[in-house]
Amino acid sequence: MSMDVRMNIELRHLKHLAAVADHASFSRAAEALHITQPALSRSIQGLEAQMGGALFERQRGGIEPTELGRVLLRHAKAFEACAQDLEHEIRLTRGLDLGELRIGVGPFGGSALIGPVVGRLNSLHPGLRVQLLVAPWQELPERARARDVDLIVLELSEVEQLEDFASHALSPHQAVVVCRAGHPLAALPAPGLDDLFAYPLAGPRLPPHAAKALAEGMPPDRRTAQRGKTSLLTLECDSASVLKAMLVDSDAVSMMPRFMVQAEARAGVLTVVDAIALGTKARFGVAWLKQRTVSGAGRKFIDLLTAHDAALAGGLRNTPRRTRRQPRAR
Repeated sequence: MSMDVRMNIELRHLKHLAAVADHASFSRAAEALHITQPALSRSIQGLEAQMGGALFERQRGGIEPTELGRVLLRHAKAFEACAQDLEHEIRLTRGLDLGELRIGVGPFGGSALIGPVVGRLNSLHPGLRVQLLVAPWQELPERARARDVDLIVLELSEVEQLEDFASHALSPHQAVVVCRAGHPLAALPAPGLDDLFAYPLAGPRLPPHAAKALAEGMPPDRRTAQRGKTSLLTLECDSASVLKAMLVDSDAVSMMPRFMVQAEARAGVLTVVDAIALGTKARFGVAWLKQRTVSGAGRKFIDLLTAHDAALAGGLRNTPRRTRRQPRAR
């Protein structure tokens, strides 16, 4: 490929190329790009003229890139990522009051943790535009790689294994057993871990390490009955607010960090069963792509989140608790 060909390729043409390849259809790609199909066809034809060959060929059920198209697509994705990184670096120069911060967060513990922090950040810097993207924790690293978000807030056990991410850990939070007020489990004089599994379990989709720890705590007979099942949970829900509403109107029990249920416990709607010691902790934190610079707004958010999390952890450690009883002998 000559230097002239490389210099004449525009980023928008590469975006059009990637969209056609992703959707395997000119009409669907045009709709996703919010342009007309004739305009998209002209863009691809112009790119083909520059490249000196066809970039797509029609196959049964759609279109596929030619060998030349696949070569260009590999570089197109890299060019787009570089362009997004350039835009990100430019935003860094605008400062806290003119910039933008995009945060990806899971709908369970992470979203419950960062609400007050984003509010505090807005109070300090009202001109900073903050965009929150709530998505399943499994999707957040890929959303960061796609440059949809600058930072992700999630349970760290999985993201720490990814070589392309850096992270900042927060305080570990002990998981507690939660159920509705007046639940039979809370009325037992000395509830134990085996009593927990007599009721439906509710919670978010568990990371592998959490599912393993929960399974190991099951009584042997229930562990045997669980074999072959895809989940330990009867009610699976990633939304903290929906999950807590489900607990209020059922005999299901759940496990979550104490800070997530403080308001409902004070209001007498939900109950924390302190007598059952789970022995598991949630490890939340902030992560970002190593190759991307964390902006001033991002650093400020991390500082505020760290302070808020430390205050939560300190306050919970100082909260008086009932004396923990040992599980009943069976």
